[in-house]
Amino acid sequence: MNKERLLNIIRNFKNQKIIVFGDLMLDKYLWTVVDRISPEAPVQVAKVENETFALGGAANVANNLASLGVSVDLVGLIGNDADGVLLRQMLKERHIAFSGLVGNQRSTVSKTRVFCGNYQLLRIDKEDVGEIEKKVEKLFFNYFKNNLSGVGAIIFSDYAKHLISPKFYESIIKLAARNKIKTFADPTPSTFYKFKNVYLIKPNRKEAEHIVGQKISDNFSNLKEICGKLNEKFNANVVITLGKDGMAVLDGSKFFRLKTDAKEVYDVSGAGDTTIAVLTASIASGASLEEAAVISNICAGAVVAKLGTAICSFQELLFKIEQIPENLTARIKR
Repeated sequence: MNKERLLNIIRNFKNQKIIVFGDLMLDKYLWTVVDRISPEAPVQVAKVENETFALGGAANVANNLASLGVSVDLVGLIGNDADGVLLRQMLKERHIAFSGLVGNQRSTVSKTRVFCGNYQLLRIDKEDVGEIEKKVEKLFFNYFKNNLSGVGAIIFSDYAKHLISPKFYESIIKLAARNKIKTFADPTPSTFYKFKNVYLIKPNRKEAEHIVGQKISDNFSNLKEICGKLNEKFNANVVITLGKDGMAVLDGSKFFRLKTDAKEVYDVSGAGDTTIAVLTASIASGASLEEAAVISNICAGAVVAKLGTAICSFQELLFKIEQIPENLTARIKR
């Protein structure tokens, strides 16, 4: 592995088409000033000075891919409401194709984060997670059946909003395999069981511990064992994101850990979305899993240094790779 090899991989991003399927969300941010206590109750009064919006959930995965030059087709369900209108408008502005469904069956999922300076005071979630109708699931299946030509990979971004049944995922994973398309899953602990036989699963530390039922030791002595248990459960390659401690990777029987590339950590919101997006884009562009892990680690390090649900642009990634030392293997602990 060398720097020029990594640069060639990311330059190939623009030639890739990736489908992102999952739970779409609208992230809202209220930027406030807090300087007094409410006379009504012993709580702070947060005066809103600004309100901003970002793509969240599967939409954030798609946004990360689009910012790196990848052609993206986003598939999911958006409510026929004001948040849904704004979400579709934001996708259009970012040139992200949306082939999902808009309907009255459920409202658009949103997360509102209240900040004072650099500190998050509160998060308010609005979601409707009832089971969708079978006819909606059938429409999604027909989309996949008819739109896999030229697709380099599929990402399942599942946030446990009950969008799709386990049998649906099983059928799509098999359909992708028949078409020689790799599938990548970034689900929650409650939905991991749906994703057996994907190419790669990407839990974070807490999720991995929950799924395996075992804590990762402080010195990481059992990290390889935990990756192995995940591999046995899901018959998939494994990447565990470890926050400030980087990431662990099990590629078949080959295990290694990468130190974090972040110099400062302000906000980890959406960092997992960045990691799965860059891993997928890199693999689709011909990278080995080791090379993909190095690239995604660099990208995630850039994202956690920003406030809010952030992305790493192609130019930013290009600059960061050009600045790293030639000896990339020094970053990898086997």
